[in-house]
Amino acid sequence: MSDVIVLAGADERDLTQLGEYRALGGYAQLERVRGMAPADVIGELNAANLRGRGGAFFATGRKMQFIPGAEQNPNPHYVCVNADESEPGTFKDREIMNRVPHRLIEGSLIAAHAIDSQHVFIYIRGEYLDAFETLRAALDEARKAELFDGVTIVLHRGAGAYICGEESGLLESLEGHRGQARSRPPYPAISGLYASPTLINNVETIATIPKVLELGGAEYAKIGAPPDSTGTRLFCVSGNVVRGGNYELPMGITIREVIYDL
Repeated sequence: MSDVIVLAGADERDLTQLGEYRALGGYAQLERVRGMAPADVIGELNAANLRGRGGAFFATGRKMQFIPGAEQNPNPHYVCVNADESEPGTFKDREIMNRVPHRLIEGSLIAAHAIDSQHVFIYIRGEYLDAFETLRAALDEARKAELFDGVTIVLHRGAGAYICGEESGLLESLEGHRGQARSRPPYPAISGLYASPTLINNVETIATIPKVLELGGAEYAKIGAPPDSTGTRLFCVSGNVVRGGNYELPMGITIREVIYDL
């Protein structure tokens, strides 16, 4: 089993093109999950122990389970993809959007199905002009291919405020307000975008979801350093090093190995 998950196939094919992505099985998992109950999709993510790749490392499936059902909160549910990558030395999400944009789109649509949402927002860093254009073209392709099935995906460019990488600051910005952190509780899962239940995950987390479902949660959980650190991560290497760049590697690898052994 290859340990390349998020960027799988990107070295061999131009996965910015819908036809190339579908030739590798792209969007097959989206079609499959639309015949599954949302709880079963979340169950696969829990079995995989997929954790957030944005820094908090919170369990992705469990975060989805915090979203209340329609009987508890009749407001629309929202999915927000945090692509406002502004940390110094971090450039992994940009590579995902530039090289496998359809995997991010597929993951976003699967996440929407899992929380019964018809609305997805991708909030991208304003300076990422190349990634913005690549992702916009991929969204146009997917929309014309009628893959959205009633879901609306909005690609929103940020204006350069660092604080908008923080989830509540991002929500304020999306609503047209000044980007600043909100007091919590309530948390976004209960009262997020437009005071409605909102799932927020970063690009790498969302782009991992299709491959988790393709492999199956139990198989994915064997990659990396189970049971707590499963799967792969994209490591950004820069500065005074011999081989800078992005490297997708199994969880559990040491920083020394990343710097000296690649």
